[in-house]
Amino acid sequence: MILVTGATGRIGHVLVGELNKKYGKVKVFVREKSNLKPLEGSNCEYVYGDILDIDSLRRAFEGVDTVFHLAAHINISFYDKKKTLNTNVEGTKNVVEVCMERGISLIYTSSIHALSTLDDVITERSKLCTDTDEKRGIYDQSKSLATKEVLSAIEKGLRAIILIPTGVIGPSDYRPSSFGLGMIQSVKMGLSSTLEGRYDYVDVRDVVSGIVRAYDLKKYGEMYMLSGHLLDMKTYVEYLREFSGVSKLKPLGLVKKSLAMFLGFVMGFFNKRSTITPYSVATLHSNSNISHQKATEELGYHPRGIKESLYDQYMWFKNNKYI
Repeated sequence: MILVTGATGRIGHVLVGELNKKYGKVKVFVREKSNLKPLEGSNCEYVYGDILDIDSLRRAFEGVDTVFHLAAHINISFYDKKKTLNTNVEGTKNVVEVCMERGISLIYTSSIHALSTLDDVITERSKLCTDTDEKRGIYDQSKSLATKEVLSAIEKGLRAIILIPTGVIGPSDYRPSSFGLGMIQSVKMGLSSTLEGRYDYVDVRDVVSGIVRAYDLKKYGEMYMLSGHLLDMKTYVEYLREFSGVSKLKPLGLVKKSLAMFLGFVMGFFNKRSTITPYSVATLHSNSNISHQKATEELGYHPRGIKESLYDQYMWFKNNKYI
């Protein structure tokens, strides 16, 4: 039996749908107050608990042979530092501990933000960011420390695979994500300028395909980068203008990094869900030369074009009345 944590999240509910197609019914580990709308129509057995409550994990993992662990607190703000560390690090420790106790296989979805950006090209061989002198945000630190827990457990005999996606885009963005929220705001309010910068983005459907393929091939002990394609913000806004037909969506000027950092500080301080924060600005100016060569060669991983992903995300928002 398969169990999925983080099943209502950005990647999790899409993964559940794919697992249903291939393997039938799966267990999903959710909190009592979770919004289950993303899982409507899925073939699931709901098990309630919290990854910070190890006894609830032990109960949930009964009869399970593989856990897909995606539960995490994504945080680009100044807030919730304790929650971020607890959920991402302590929660992962608990999942790893119970998997080790029960001989359960673990498929762990980490994040590109766990890795150092010091290499010219970021690959599976890059160091974790907490093993370097880089100054990184609390989310990066938490995902790095969580990934270290899984790597340590692999050395002790845990059957585990680590998948590392970059910035996730594409349809089925229920919450929505910070990227999706930015898209909605851009279309609703229009832009007179856009941020300078670029990053690597990947379609949620391609991430799920990579995760499932790694599981199918039983690539235990391996790590795979699930990256996509580079997207600069000027091109992004041009695509939105094309999709929406909103003439006011014009990037009349690029906001330089220094001004964007200041705006990010102000907006992030007053709005917990601001899509512009010092963290998000720094990300757009960080090393985004990320290789998925290993995943392509070993998993047959080929991410679709970024314009297709953006269009599908835009149309999903439109069809579901977000915009």
